[in-house]
Amino acid sequence: MGVVWAARHLTLATDVAVKLIRPERFAADPALVARFEREARATARIAHPNVVQVMDYGTVDGAVPYLVMELLRGFSLAELIERGGRLSLATVKALVQQVGSALESAHEHGIVHRDIKPHNIFITDESKGYPLFVKVLDFGVAKMLGDAHAPSADLTLTETGMVIGSAPYMSPEQLEGSKYVDLRTDLWSLGVIVYETLTGAQPFQGGSFVSVGAAVLKGKYRLASELRPTLPKSIDDWLARALCLDPEGRFQSASEMVAALLKQDSPPAEIAAIDAPPSEAPPNDALPSPYATTVAVVDSPPPLALALADTESETASHAPVARRPEALSLSLSPSPEPARPARRGRVLLLAAAAGAAIAGGLGVSARARTAAPGASPPGMILIEGATYTMGSPADGETPSDETPAHAVAVKPFWLDITEVTVQAYAACEACDHPPIVAESEGVTPNGRSFWSQFCNGPALAAHPINCIDWHHARAYCTTLGKRLPTEAEWELAARGKDAWTFPWGQSPPSGDRLNACGAECSRMLTARLEAVGKPPWPRLYDDDDSAPATSPVGHYPAGASPAGALDLAGNVWEWTDSHYCPYGKEDCDDSRRVLRGGGWDTVQSEYLRAAHRLPSAPTARGWSIGFRCAKSL
Repeated sequence: MGVVWAARHLTLATDVAVKLIRPERFAADPALVARFEREARATARIAHPNVVQVMDYGTVDGAVPYLVMELLRGFSLAELIERGGRLSLATVKALVQQVGSALESAHEHGIVHRDIKPHNIFITDESKGYPLFVKVLDFGVAKMLGDAHAPSADLTLTETGMVIGSAPYMSPEQLEGSKYVDLRTDLWSLGVIVYETLTGAQPFQGGSFVSVGAAVLKGKYRLASELRPTLPKSIDDWLARALCLDPEGRFQSASEMVAALLKQDSPPAEIAAIDAPPSEAPPNDALPSPYATTVAVVDSPPPLALALADTESETASHAPVARRPEALSLSLSPSPEPARPARRGRVLLLAAAAGAAIAGGLGVSARARTAAPGASPPGMILIEGATYTMGSPADGETPSDETPAHAVAVKPFWLDITEVTVQAYAACEACDHPPIVAESEGVTPNGRSFWSQFCNGPALAAHPINCIDWHHARAYCTTLGKRLPTEAEWELAARGKDAWTFPWGQSPPSGDRLNACGAECSRMLTARLEAVGKPPWPRLYDDDDSAPATSPVGHYPAGASPAGALDLAGNVWEWTDSHYCPYGKEDCDDSRRVLRGGGWDTVQSEYLRAAHRLPSAPTARGWSIGFRCAKSL
């Protein structure tokens, strides 16, 4: 709706944030002005330490409305989720305690927010005694009620049939356009956030507003303890009440909701990276701490972005239905959890791209094995069939989606030696050639412009093609009489029958083996991000891998896999044909596809491991994803 600028208040001699409505927006929809005024009045009325402070409101030349707020420095909860994947229970408690307090105050003032989501929860640089200190933003869709203390059928927020909010976080009554929407809709949204911050996934997913809404109204989701077995089992009971389809079965106030969560015993050894004091900061190859940024200088997307809501399926049919509390036996007993000094995070990217075969002439390591001369299709290498152990053993640091380690039999197949190049894709006359732009749900125009500069065009003919979704990647392979590899095939090609950690063996990533984010990548991205008011970009290693962004394919023969495939770690993430399902449950209803291998901007070594899995919506397009093709014998 608006843009926000950092500014200087000349009278008060202090830095502020100024939010304005774009003239073309309110000219097309005059109702936006009323929403803007509502945000100003609602926020000023609350005056709570965990709600952004409003200092002034007015219009420029009597036409363009503006809102003056305190200038916050930090990052949104959405950015933190995207960088870290999930948080410790102790950190989630601190988060909910503050957001809950802000909502309690808003409800006491007769205000229901109606759009509680990670993008509207801002984590400031100041800790103020908490593992993180938050501010609730954007009361633009809030409604002021005569009495919001006690829920009742008389509390009408909007006219029947009008839907307001963000689909993955909207309550059932919001989605139905009910006139009986009250403060409990905010509590539902907060429950969704708790689920997401603990598991790294949203409980209700889909590829469109309609499909997400359908998933919410079905009320089915996977247990949090199933996605993260180290959580106390009683958290499932708490979430069942928070996400009860019937508002009468939910918590009836924010204070009640917070108090119930605080009774959940955090596993004693669980410490999130963000919880560690400065003297105990994680190493460079662990989860990077969130870097400070100035809020709203430009509305570009967070550097690490993966929109889990951008999927095409509903939640798994085997998931439990959200239940009324009468059916629960609420247990608050602690459940021990092993130490997790470094946890799985969600890595950079807006997901999507393409890459694959490049014709011969590429050098491979001395250990590479190929089929007999003349037997291989051009640009492909034989991956010998094998029964091998796929995944990782379960321990305190293993992402749950990599477990259990299990035996998989894979038939022999051909695999492209490298990712598909820009030149190779351009040569496919029968292929569709979409615009060379990064695109994903939730990306702003400024964000699209910024990240699209890393989409490879004709000038980078030998580089992997990117910014193409899974559907185009599959179509390219099919056109050439090939297919995308399954993730079982991809993992075998990357780690071999001996199950190496990385394609080249057990040694840590370095600039001579792959193209991840080294010194030159970090310098380049930091300079460009700081130019638009964003935080610096970290690095995985200090050596120079000669590529600030993507590199020409096949540039790192020292990183060849046991079979001789190149670039299976770094450069671009690679699409596989496989759905993102738990091992042993290949029939799940999740439409997301699995990405493998890490990209040029990867700053965490765990994402480069051959066993690492990254889910992505198949419709997304991003600057750090490509593909290679496979072919059956």
